[in-house]
Amino acid sequence: MKLTVLGSGTMTSPPKRTPAGYLLEHNDDYLLVDMGPGIIRQLKCMEIDLLHIKYIAISHFHLDHCSDLMAFLMNRFLLQENANQDLTIFGPTGLEAWFSAQAQWQGAWLHNARPRLIAFDHQPVQLGSWQIIAALNGHTDNSMSFRIANGATLFYSSDTGFQEELVPLARDVDLAIIECSLPDHLKIDGHLTPSDVARFSNLAKLQRVLATHIYPQNDTPDLKQRIQRHFDGEVIIANDFLTLYL
Repeated sequence: MKLTVLGSGTMTSPPKRTPAGYLLEHNDDYLLVDMGPGIIRQLKCMEIDLLHIKYIAISHFHLDHCSDLMAFLMNRFLLQENANQDLTIFGPTGLEAWFSAQAQWQGAWLHNARPRLIAFDHQPVQLGSWQIIAALNGHTDNSMSFRIANGATLFYSSDTGFQEELVPLARDVDLAIIECSLPDHLKIDGHLTPSDVARFSNLAKLQRVLATHIYPQNDTPDLKQRIQRHFDGEVIIANDFLTLYL
C-alpha cells in the first residue's frame, strides 16, 4: 500500500499545509480519504488522472474534510460526461441528505450521473479491494475514524479528541494517521495534542505513527520530540506530498 499525504494542515494553516486529504494506492487501485479545500490541486500537481479514482471515503462533513468533493465531481464530468456513475463515496450517517443538499444547486450534469453513496451503518464496507471498518469518534455526532485494509492495515483518526473506545480499531496496524492539532497547553475538546497522541499510540500498541492535521500553533521543529517524550515508536510528522509505503 502506498500513501501520499495530500493535505496535512487545517483551514488556518499556511500554504505549505493544505487541509485534510490522503491518497491510498494498491495495485493501481485508488482510495481517496477526505477532500478538504485544495485537494484537487494537489492531485493535479501529482499528475493523477481524476477519472482513475473510483472510491472516496469522507470522515465527516466539516469543510476542511469535504469541501472539494463537488468540485471534484464537476471536474470528472467535464472530462467524461458519465464518469461519476463509476464513483463510490462512503461517508457518515446522513450522507444521502448531505449530498442532496449540495446537489440541489447543481444541474443535470450531476443529477443525471450521480455517484453511488454508502452511508455508515456500523458494518464493514468493501470498496473495490479496500476494506473499511469505521467507528464513531465523537468529534461531531456522525464523525468517523477508519481502519483500512488492503494488503497492509492503516488507521485514520480524522478529527477526534482522545477516545479510548477507538483503541481496538487502531491496534497493531502497520501505520496510524493520527491528528495532532494543538500543543498540550492549548488543548481543546475534539482534538488531540502530542501527549494525547502518545497515550493513544501506547494503548493501541502502535509502532509507526504519522502525525497530521497540524495547526500553526503546533507546527514547530520540536513536534516530533514532544510526541516521543511519552511514546517509543516511530513518529513521522506529515507534510504535503509526503509518500510512505506500508
